[in-house]
Amino acid sequence: MKDLIMTGPFLSASIILENMARSLYFSGLLMETIEKQRETEFELQMAKIMGDTELAKQCEADLAIIDKAYEVTAMLDFDDSVQ
Repeated sequence: MKDLIMTGPFLSASIILENMARSLYFSGLLMETIEKQRETEFELQMAKIMGDTELAKQCEADLAIIDKAYEVTAMLDFDDSVQ
C-alpha cells in the first residue's frame, strides 16, 4: 500500500484515499466485532438459562477478548488531518 505518489498535485488526494480506505476497513472490522459481541452475549444468556457453566465460562472469556480488542483500538492513533 506504499505505492502512493510522493510528490506532485495528487499527493493530497493519495493520502486522503489511503485514509478513507483504512477507515472503511476498520469500520468493517468494528461492525464484525460488534456482531460477534452480540452473538456471544446472547449465547452467554442462553448458557446461564440452561445452566451450562462450561459454555458460560467460554462466552465470558470470548467477551473479555472482545473488550481487550476495543481497548487496543481505542489506543490507536488515527491521524484524520487533511493535507
